[in-house]
Amino acid sequence: MDWYIGTEWKLEKKGLKKKVIDLKFTELEKPNKVSKVIIKVAKFGNLNDRPSLYLRADKIDNSQELTMGTAITPVDYYLEMLVQQMVLGEKAHCFMRTASHKNDDNEDSDLNFIITLEEIISFKEFHKLDVKEMYNLAVQYKECGVKMFKEYPKFAHDYFSRAAKCLITYQPFEPLTADADGVDGEEMKALLIQIQTNLAACLLMEERYEDVIYLTQFVESVADPSEKSIYRRAVAFYNIKEFAKAQELIEKVPNYKEKKEFVKLQQNVKQSWTVSNNQYKDILKRMFK
Repeated sequence: MDWYIGTEWKLEKKGLKKKVIDLKFTELEKPNKVSKVIIKVAKFGNLNDRPSLYLRADKIDNSQELTMGTAITPVDYYLEMLVQQMVLGEKAHCFMRTASHKNDDNEDSDLNFIITLEEIISFKEFHKLDVKEMYNLAVQYKECGVKMFKEYPKFAHDYFSRAAKCLITYQPFEPLTADADGVDGEEMKALLIQIQTNLAACLLMEERYEDVIYLTQFVESVADPSEKSIYRRAVAFYNIKEFAKAQELIEKVPNYKEKKEFVKLQQNVKQSWTVSNNQYKDILKRMFK
């Protein structure tokens, strides 16, 4: 998002809007996506039963510390985005268009709150983060994604994508050392594989099977891939009717016959493979009658 100073800001595709109420500043300072800030919420409305760490009755008019990239609810995720569009000393009326009112242009139905950006505790340009800081940020994003995956998979997908982007700029990882960089190449590689495995789960939910196969290529080259990564790759092959490859992956797992999810997948593969072969035979018979 572009640097902004004005009386109103909108991000229509996300249903976000901010109107400046008051602006008291000595310097034009603005938080970014890795900042830590102090905010104060004066009031909020139409929150209903949506969870939020910051929009709570017991925290009204109290200063609260907020670290960007730590939200684990949709409301707080978007609140972070709105705060990043504020300047130090700004008081604003913020609006979030909810799914139940996405076609309603009436602000009265929006989730809304009045917030002040009181202090920017820490600020560092994203591109100036060192290797260890970027690694820690990727861990932070990954952990938030894991917490959001069950209830909010789209937000989890975004977190995992952000985590992966933190790391891939350092590939190849081999030159990295703990002494020089604070983290070695093996740690970076292991974390990226964890993130890619999590991303594969999101992509499976979206039925993006080819993308899952591309993302989990590491299963074929690393010494000891996790069962989750093998399973998700096998599921993707099964769904594109590459039954032999799916079966081969299943058999890579030690004692797979004792694992319920692998047994069920193997049964599905076997059944679908048989049906596919029979259909192929029927086609051949019709062709050569």
